[in-house]
Amino acid sequence: MDSKKINCLKGDDEIDNIEFIVATDLHYISPKADPEGELIEICKTKGDLKQMRYASEIIDVLIDEVIKYKPNGGLIICGDLTYNGEMVSHIDLMKKLQKIIDNKINIYVIPGNHDIKNYNAYKYKASQKVPIKSVFPEMFKQIYFNCGYENAKDLDENSLSYVTEISEDLWLVMLDTNLYQNNNWKNPVAIKGILSDSTYEWLEKNLKEAKEKNKKVIAVTHHSLVDHNDLMNKGYTLENNQRLIELYAKYDVILNLSGHLHIQHIKPGYSKTTKKRKIYDVATSSLVVCRNQYATLKYKPKKEIYYKTRVVDVSRWAFKKGILDNNLLHFNYYSYNYAYTQTYKKIYFELLRRNLSEYEAKMMSSTLSKLNPAFFSGTVVEIYRIIEVSDNYKIWSLVSDIFYHKYIDSIMKEKKYDHNTLRLSLREDDGSFGEVIWNKDKG
Repeated sequence: MDSKKINCLKGDDEIDNIEFIVATDLHYISPKADPEGELIEICKTKGDLKQMRYASEIIDVLIDEVIKYKPNGGLIICGDLTYNGEMVSHIDLMKKLQKIIDNKINIYVIPGNHDIKNYNAYKYKASQKVPIKSVFPEMFKQIYFNCGYENAKDLDENSLSYVTEISEDLWLVMLDTNLYQNNNWKNPVAIKGILSDSTYEWLEKNLKEAKEKNKKVIAVTHHSLVDHNDLMNKGYTLENNQRLIELYAKYDVILNLSGHLHIQHIKPGYSKTTKKRKIYDVATSSLVVCRNQYATLKYKPKKEIYYKTRVVDVSRWAFKKGILDNNLLHFNYYSYNYAYTQTYKKIYFELLRRNLSEYEAKMMSSTLSKLNPAFFSGTVVEIYRIIEVSDNYKIWSLVSDIFYHKYIDSIMKEKKYDHNTLRLSLREDDGSFGEVIWNKDKG
């Protein structure tokens, strides 16, 4: 499908509406890089929340749901497509994504910090890690050429950033914020992100053109535009982020989509030069972390932008496929239990080392194990009252000096907010442009 010609299959009253699906941090690893599933055990040992055992199936479900939903704008992936940038993982993932393109649905990708020139690219076999090829920037572009680069309106010469024209009214800016050029054997993968001066110049040129032509812009980065959490920001929030916030404010960009954090979280950045202007950064949670969700994004010209998460229906997919794996047939339960257990065992033994009783360690671990999956899925608002009044939560005051106590406090600060929906006004006639619309049930 030509990205410049939207064929909307809606009613006449919605003919100009554009719909996307947004997913991020797929962390796919090819069976060729992990033939015996040893990475699964490595992740379990580390207490990693990524559901690597079923990552391939989760991605297959996403692909089927994209094809079923058929978003006329396309699928946006905000980086970290692969586990550690393995070339075979990129190639095999693109084979999976090709099904979407074959169904005439656009895909737009940017790399994440794990995807390019990653010196942690390994083949896992016989309890050994054998280095294998990662990809360089030009190769990434070649593999995903049909995923945004082919029909880009403008490509940045100094990064893998690009601008694409979605419709007569809307442009999509995909920004490569990664520092993979700094990776080496001593520092295998850079976590932090930044935009170079040359990319800022390129971006401003395009944003200026968009404003002059009265085009609206939705921007996408891998790294966060703002600090989403008091403790999880170093390396996750874009370096010198205020510079990008001010550039967005200057050219009326009110929405940035990001990944990297793996949590579901919505927070505005505030311009210091453009009065009252807020730019919302929506960090979509990792597809392979509980609740295993993506988002739908509806753009209604001159009316609103509406973002809402959706959980992949792995159980229905497994049932229809005739798969007998009980974990897949009851996947929501399995995925939550996996996240709960991974958190519990990581915390429990550390608390015992603090000379706490076994009872205290169990109660405290239980609290954080309930809170952590909710934090990653943006649903703390649904359980915070239960946590807040529990005796288990109060016991955490016994170890107020450790990281996990601060971590819990940072999560509970967000207790009253829904991070799974956002509706922003695009109306300029009533002065509400860029403001949140609170009638969440509409649409």
